[in-house]
Amino acid sequence: MLEQVQENEMLALEKLNEEYSPLNPIQRIQRVFDDFDHDDILVTSSFGTTSGILMSMISKAAPGHPIHFIDTTFLFPKTIEYKNSLTEILGLTIVNILPDVEDNTMARKSSLWESDVDTCCHLHKVKPFDPYKSDKKIWISGLLMNSSPFRENLNIFEERNNIIKMHPNIDTTASQFDMYLADNKIPIHPMKLEGYDSVGCTNCTMKGKGREGRWAGQSKTECGIHL
Repeated sequence: MLEQVQENEMLALEKLNEEYSPLNPIQRIQRVFDDFDHDDILVTSSFGTTSGILMSMISKAAPGHPIHFIDTTFLFPKTIEYKNSLTEILGLTIVNILPDVEDNTMARKSSLWESDVDTCCHLHKVKPFDPYKSDKKIWISGLLMNSSPFRENLNIFEERNNIIKMHPNIDTTASQFDMYLADNKIPIHPMKLEGYDSVGCTNCTMKGKGREGRWAGQSKTECGIHL
């Protein structure tokens, strides 16, 4: 019985990828909001260097739909400024997600990111975010294929722990991304201009191309929420 259920889910996922693949990213987002109940759709953004394109598309396809933002309390001030700027320009509705106060205090006192970066990410991102996924069917995120080896093999739709993740821009190239921002007058994250291709927490981010500035010198390339 379980095998039959899993097979049906795989076929449904294959059908979604087949039907959405010919569409461009904005068409994919428009369609998913037609195909699924809006209350079943979760949208997240880190307001990092590649967030502008997804936020713009969501504001067009589903104005006012909540954008969930995980504030680890270790973010760069310029990331918060960028979030506030896009929120004002695009009329976004933000749901701020914060870590547990005790977890956050412990991490700060012990500089947890220096001794156990995986646990630090778990406490500040995965743990506080998990409850928001529990009643959702579709999770839209702005992952780009050329960001890291893990992301190179992702489809538009992927099953992740009882939720279907949607990556509408997964096949968007760097040039297409830049062109979209320019054509739609979407500001660039200010740290992108300073040499940060990817921006996360202050403790674990350096300048670098792609994601090489994230957790530099370690094998780690993902915080954990997308795995």
